[in-house]
Order: sequence, then structure tokens, then C-alpha cells
Amino acid sequence: MAKKKKFFKSPALAQANRSKEDRLRETLMQVVSGESRLLNRPDDLYETIGKGLDDIEECKDPKLQLELLAWTLRADFCAFKAEDNEKEYWDNLFYDAGTFFVEIAKDFEDKDYVADLIHDLAVRHVGGEGRSVVFLSLSEVMPAERSSKLLNELIAQEDQFALENREDVLDAICDMADSINDSANYAKAALLKDPDKSNATIIDIANAYFMAGDLVMAKQWMNDVKNPASEDEEAFMDLQAAIADKEGRKSDCLKIARQLYETYPKIINLGRLVSVLPEGEADQVLKEHEKFRCGSTASLEFMQLLAALKRYEQLSGYVTRFENDLTTMDADELTDLADSLEKDGQKELAQHIRDWTVEEPEEAEAFDDKD
Repeated sequence: MAKKKKFFKSPALAQANRSKEDRLRETLMQVVSGESRLLNRPDDLYETIGKGLDDIEECKDPKLQLELLAWTLRADFCAFKAEDNEKEYWDNLFYDAGTFFVEIAKDFEDKDYVADLIHDLAVRHVGGEGRSVVFLSLSEVMPAERSSKLLNELIAQEDQFALENREDVLDAICDMADSINDSANYAKAALLKDPDKSNATIIDIANAYFMAGDLVMAKQWMNDVKNPASEDEEAFMDLQAAIADKEGRKSDCLKIARQLYETYPKIINLGRLVSVLPEGEADQVLKEHEKFRCGSTASLEFMQLLAALKRYEQLSGYVTRFENDLTTMDADELTDLADSLEKDGQKELAQHIRDWTVEEPEEAEAFDDKD
């Protein structure tokens, strides 16, 4: 009888024979469980997760892609441990993972599988921006009926949420409810988070009903707001103006919008006011804002508003006046603005902005920095 050959197990060989997806899954699981040594080497961890996203993109199996992206998003707590000057890079990394998940999930047919992954991300939510992208995009990745079922399941389980992340889970439910205009579940989650019914919570619930098109319930909740303080008054007045506008009460809307802007002279409130003013008055208010309230440096937000309102002549003058300030602004946002203007036929203005747009300068190294 022939003797059986002996086989010696080699951990190194076993690791070498595994796919890169298997190795990535194991790495991410160790990070999520707190067992990875990479947690003590943030630069290496960042590079590993970034390389992992590249590997996921090369993967041909969408189900496996979604699983690995979910594991990646569960590691988003790492962003909270980053140094202040590095946190933006971490947030962007997980934001990319979230948008990648949404992109794949849109076309993935097994919506129950997608729902299970999102459910898992929600109950373990710790406030990271990456998975918030997924929650806010729920309407894009699943049909309304399946989305509502997921929200109902989460609400029914609320007494099982861990205390340490209970508020984050309720935030996740609010984000998902907001995405699919499920105002009833938004209200339930918001009140579970704030049973004392602060003005801020009541206004948020009223806004959820407004966005869902239920003006009766929106106004009913607004009636419960009592003496809103400065931190709530702006949101309260803004929603009042929106409701009045939706109901066709133009004079009421204009009165509230004017008071809102005068009390809180922000660009967003300026935009609401000029949207309901007659053409001549709107032009005057915009010029007065530029002259008296814009300050001595350029405002990208004001430039974006002028572009959205197609006030190209005023925008052109503004760009000329503050062209030197453009060199200090975010290059990506200026490029987006220029591209939008060019699409509207404003090629010279777009080019003017591009001429004064500069990328972030790289950090210079000292000439005597030798090893």
C-alpha cells in the first residue's frame, strides 16, 4: 500500500495564494476590529485604504465590490483620529468610497443585498462622512418600497441600538428618510434623538414634511415652534418664506424674505430675496450687497450666486475688481464656475477666471535638507 505524502502548511504560501480581494478583506476586518498594526501607522493605513479602492475598482464582481466598499466605509472612524491638517484628506478618501458604493449599488440587481449592507453600515454608524453619502443617496440605490422597508426595520430596532452610537444611528435614519422624503420616519427618528422637542428639531421635522410636499403637516409642526432664539430663528424664517412661496402668498414671502436677509445678510438669504423681488429691485439689492456687505476681499459664494442668476455683467466687474484674490481661492471650485459660465456662452468671463486660477502650491523643501 502506497504511503500518503505529507503536506506541510505554510502560512506564507497560503497568503501568497490568496486573491488580493481576500487580502484586502482581511486587512479591513483587522482595522475595523482594532487588531491591525496599521492603526499605529496612519500614513501606511491611508495608503493601504487608498490602494484598496484602486483594487476594488479593478474587481469585476459588483457584489464583491460592494462588500469590500462596505468594509472600507466601516473603517471611517480612522478619520476622527487623524491630525487636524490631515483630516480633510481622510474625509475625502471615505467620501470617494461612499460615492463609489452608490455608483455600484445603483445598477446592482439584488437590492436585498444592498439593503443588508446599508443596514449594517447604519447600525454601526459613528458619524463618518463616507457612509453618510450612502445614506443620503438611498433614493438612488433602491426603489422606494424597499427603502421604506429598510427604514421601518431600523426604527423597529431602535431600542437595540448601542448607547455609544445611538445618536449617530438616528442621524443615519434621518439622512435616509430625508433622501426618500419619508417625513413620518424622519419625525420618529428625530424625536427619538430629541424627546424634549427643541425648536431646532421641530423645524427640521417641519422641513421634512415641506420637502415631501405635505404643507399641512409642515405648517402644523411650525405652529409648535415657540419663541425661536437666534440659532433657530434663521431656519424658522427661511422655512416660513418657502411655505409662503409654495402657497402662492407672494407678498408674505417677500416680507419674510426681506426680513430674513436684513437680519441675517448671508448669500443664501440674499439669493432667496432676489428670487422674489422685481427685476429692478433685485438688481439694486445685489449691487448694494456688493458695495456694502461683501467686504474688501472676493467671495466665491457671491460669484456663484451671480452666475446662477445670470448676472454676468455684474460678475464680470466683480471678477475684474478682485482678480488678485482669485489666486487664493479653491482651484476646483473656480474651475467648476468657469466651466459653467462657458456652457452659458460666457467664454471671455470664463477665461478671465481661469487666468487667475492657480493650483495649490506644493510645499517647498529646504535646499540644505540633506540626509
